[in-house]
Amino acid sequence: MKKVTIITPPEYEGLVLGSLGKARVLQLKPVSGSEFQELEPSKQVANYEELYRKFQSQLIEPLGLKEMDVERVTPSPQELRDFSAHPEEKVDNIIFEAERLTELIQEKKVDVDTKNDMLIKELQEKIEEERQKYEKEKTELLNAKDREIAVKARLESVKALEPQELKNCFAVGIIKNKDIPEIAEYLNRREDVYYKTSDVSKDESLIFVFGSDESEKWVESLFLIYDIKDIYDVLDPRDVLLVLDPKKRKQAIENYREKLEDLKKASEEAEDTSALDEIDQKFQARIDELKEEYEKKIEENQEQFKNQLNELHTEQAEVLGKIRFYSNTLRVLAEKNAPVLRSKVVSVVQGYTPEYKIDELMGAISEVEEEIGEKLYVELSNLEEEDRHAPTPEPQMQPNILQPAWILTRLRGWPSAEEINPAYLSVLIFSFQFGLMFGDIGQGLIFLVIGLALRNRFERGMMKYLTTIFIPMGIAAIIFGFLYDSIFLVEHAISHWLHDAHIELPFHYPIMPNPVHEIGELMNLIFMVGAIEIVFGALLGAANAYKEKDYVAMLGEHGIGMGLYVTGLYLSAGKMFTQGLDVIALVSNWPFQLMVGGMLLSFVEPVLHSLQHGHGVSIESLGEGLGGLLMTFVEGLANMFSFLRIAAFALAHASLAGAGEALGHAVGSRLLGLLIMNVIALTFEFASSSVQSLRLLYYEFMGKFFHGEGVPFRPFRVRPE
Repeated sequence: MKKVTIITPPEYEGLVLGSLGKARVLQLKPVSGSEFQELEPSKQVANYEELYRKFQSQLIEPLGLKEMDVERVTPSPQELRDFSAHPEEKVDNIIFEAERLTELIQEKKVDVDTKNDMLIKELQEKIEEERQKYEKEKTELLNAKDREIAVKARLESVKALEPQELKNCFAVGIIKNKDIPEIAEYLNRREDVYYKTSDVSKDESLIFVFGSDESEKWVESLFLIYDIKDIYDVLDPRDVLLVLDPKKRKQAIENYREKLEDLKKASEEAEDTSALDEIDQKFQARIDELKEEYEKKIEENQEQFKNQLNELHTEQAEVLGKIRFYSNTLRVLAEKNAPVLRSKVVSVVQGYTPEYKIDELMGAISEVEEEIGEKLYVELSNLEEEDRHAPTPEPQMQPNILQPAWILTRLRGWPSAEEINPAYLSVLIFSFQFGLMFGDIGQGLIFLVIGLALRNRFERGMMKYLTTIFIPMGIAAIIFGFLYDSIFLVEHAISHWLHDAHIELPFHYPIMPNPVHEIGELMNLIFMVGAIEIVFGALLGAANAYKEKDYVAMLGEHGIGMGLYVTGLYLSAGKMFTQGLDVIALVSNWPFQLMVGGMLLSFVEPVLHSLQHGHGVSIESLGEGLGGLLMTFVEGLANMFSFLRIAAFALAHASLAGAGEALGHAVGSRLLGLLIMNVIALTFEFASSSVQSLRLLYYEFMGKFFHGEGVPFRPFRVRPE
């Protein structure tokens, strides 16, 4: 862990904090140090939190800058100095300028759109006018045939009507030729009625009905039923009157014939599609001409405003970029967890960073330096006395697969900067102790496979840590299963295979004592393991005291004193078990003297501390010394015997093998008996062995050196935009 000091002009403070918050490499702390004592902190010139909210409500949210891809623009040094000195005034100016530009651009856009709309409307009107002309001309051409038929019908009607007949008949009309047979049948039923027809066209004929007045109503009904057109629907009233005047009738017939000839020519032209195509082409050419004319006018209108809009957009982009900058700066300055020492001249930022993050830290500072074009003062220094409670980061365990196993240390406490981090030791010793109690190749392989298969399944929660810890636990169980010669509670399977294969090893196999038949040898081995762990833990405690420069504490019950006592205790107990209980010989041997020396060191340590702090040899220090001596004696002895639980659980595991054999004989299936015992071992015994290994790790081993009173490294970060 390194202590970091950054000195920057006040106007760049927001940039520095923002870059550090983004990189998350520095845990900030209140600035300390004799070199900064003469600096007079300046008062905060504005409420940055309130200014940030004002920026958000009046600019960021209305303009939608969170969604817009706006590149941040760093203001000039003078603008930054103005912002640092008068942030409220600068924020008001930025808001005013942004609103002015937005309104001006909107007005320009409205002007352009309005003129374009007028041109488009004018174009539409002219196109509609041309379309009406086109439709009229085309309709006249297409209706020539219909007019020809109508004139022909009039001509035939006038020719067919004789003056005397028109005077004597009481019903005259135009009938469809297909209806003549039916109506003729009805008319022939009455003796006082007769009729006459005259062709007008291939589809229609004139029908004249003659008779008495009594039949007139009946004939009118037939006309209605068969939808017979009254003669006045075909002929003008003038045509009917012409029939009554022979001279005028003859003249009308000549006029209709001339008109019919003209219409025949027009009809022939209509049947010629080239005339219609010519009308269509003429119309389309006129439409294209109008569109081209007005597109040119619209382009001229767009070009007229383009330069003005480009200038306004360029100016607006710069203002929006500065808005993003000031918004980010206000958001950073509004953070309550940024203990910056601000003066009128400089701003000082201090904090801690792990050594493996130094490159990232310098990269974050370099980004700021490139942005402002100036160099900042950055100092990296080792921790001093005032940094006793500096935070410590989570260790980067290798291989990465073991990173979640850090939970073993974290559950016991967080290591401080002044003590050794036991991350790797906790995994190693926990797994080692577990393997001693749960040595089985097959069962260890199961937990290894489970750990490897599920380690990436869970991203958080306790299962993430458990599945990772299964991996070293499974490996340890496999190793000690080989040493115990046990596979799924089947003992001596490897020994029998070696014997059958006539393979002789250069050493005795199985290597580990059998927990059932060689329990004494196993207990001696466990005593040795316990002594080594306790002594190692005591030496680590002495090393921690050395790191803290508390050299006297190296001698006490959590240091050399405990180490010497346990070493002497183990060696003395070993002689007692091998040579018998001879008190005189035991006391005179150097291991016993080593044990006594360790207890005396534990007694002396509090007294030396009292002398070191100028309190002399007081009754209180002597009492603490006596307490240290007794604690070393009792705790060391208790810790040694506590390790016997390893032998007990190893015996329990081996006993399950015998129980499986017995159960197999009882139920008549050796496989079923072993299966039941393996299930018990993989559940209840696995849980018990894990708990006992964890207890030995936390109390007997880590209790000698690990305090776990450190502070986790929590880097400074800023709220997301």
